[in-house]
Amino acid sequence: MTELHELSALEQARRIREKALRSEELVEHYLARITRLEGRYTPFVRTLRNRALLAARHADRHRGEASNGPFWGVPTAIKDLFFVRGVLSQLGTRALPPIPSPVDDLHARAVRDAGFVIVGKTTTSELALLPVVEPDIHAPTRNPWNVERTAGGSSGGAAAAIAARLLPIAPGSDGAGSIRIPAAYCGVYGHKPSKGSVPNPNEDLDELGMTAIGPLARTVEDGAALLDVLRGHRPDASGSFLTAARTRPPRMTIGLFVRSPLGRTDAACVEAAEQAAHALERAGHRVVPVAHMEASLDEFMPIYQRLLSRVPVLFESKLQPVTKWFRERGRTVSAETARALHDMLAARTLEAMHDCDLLLTPATAVLAPKVFATRDLSAETAFRELAHLGAFTAAGNILGAPASSVPWSILDGMPLGVQLLGRPGEDARVIALARELESVRGGTFVPPGIA
Repeated sequence: MTELHELSALEQARRIREKALRSEELVEHYLARITRLEGRYTPFVRTLRNRALLAARHADRHRGEASNGPFWGVPTAIKDLFFVRGVLSQLGTRALPPIPSPVDDLHARAVRDAGFVIVGKTTTSELALLPVVEPDIHAPTRNPWNVERTAGGSSGGAAAAIAARLLPIAPGSDGAGSIRIPAAYCGVYGHKPSKGSVPNPNEDLDELGMTAIGPLARTVEDGAALLDVLRGHRPDASGSFLTAARTRPPRMTIGLFVRSPLGRTDAACVEAAEQAAHALERAGHRVVPVAHMEASLDEFMPIYQRLLSRVPVLFESKLQPVTKWFRERGRTVSAETARALHDMLAARTLEAMHDCDLLLTPATAVLAPKVFATRDLSAETAFRELAHLGAFTAAGNILGAPASSVPWSILDGMPLGVQLLGRPGEDARVIALARELESVRGGTFVPPGIA
């Protein structure tokens, strides 16, 4: 018999809807796993056991009703960057006290309206800045494939929890790769949607639309269905992303780009992308090399520094060194400077895509670093070192384009992902191709020791 935690989120929802499974049974199953395993990885800031069980019992009393959401009774969790009714949030920082919220924010409300049972808050790096989750307020989030390695960030808690089968599915957020990097390192699927396609509670702070809320899941179909929910659509409606995931994509011209704009790409990451390219060629697509994408970290940093400097905190002195340095630099960047750099980099990205339908790249330029690998470095040196993790992902945020990280291979016991980067508004095309890659690869990735 298949364990409950090996069922897809859509299959779990189907069984609850058809009364072959109770939500309370499913939620209890995950809560027991969380109690037993979360200490290894620290994917949660807090769990909401009593609230979750009450919500699951409510779901069971009302299952099968016409108004039920598509994920009725299925457990999930919300990143601690966002607000859930009656639950404390701290945004991964000591510079803010735990903040109670009397209401759900936009995306927590969408998750609840879909019928999900919220079982906890997942971890984030401080103010979601870094691509590793190592804040001062709790232990680092570790990778279920190797606890000496990072799970990535800033949505590392969600990715680690899904990989370890502590959650079936969860939303995350992405400002320069914060969904796709942890998805790649943890062997799960992650998608950053097109700019403006999903309501974002933080859009007032993000004047350039760099950040997006999107799904992390074990399968592309699950992720596509969650993306439908986050944008306020039903997965069973016409034109849904779930429909796109179940539709064979047309023949495309795909640009293969494996040279990091920051000048360093691990050979294994290149090999994974090249293997995926060969698979897509065998599936009938045309793959062409893209030699270069002109960009530098010093051109990108001021854009993100200004964004982070606009996040309000109460106790600036309590920020971690990298965050403090980053915000200080951001206060010297004008809106006009940030916009000019943003538009220049977006134009270069489009130029690199040329006549390609989308780009195929490594999801990350480097293999997952060890936990605390940069702890003893200066703030600027640490950031520059960690920036290599997002060398391929940041272009999607600059362009406001859809991008998926798809698990592809395993090297020395660690998963490797590849990225599909589309043109703005073409999420359906990216998702369809991600599902085709997933089908070619076959199966889902299971970390060793996960039972």
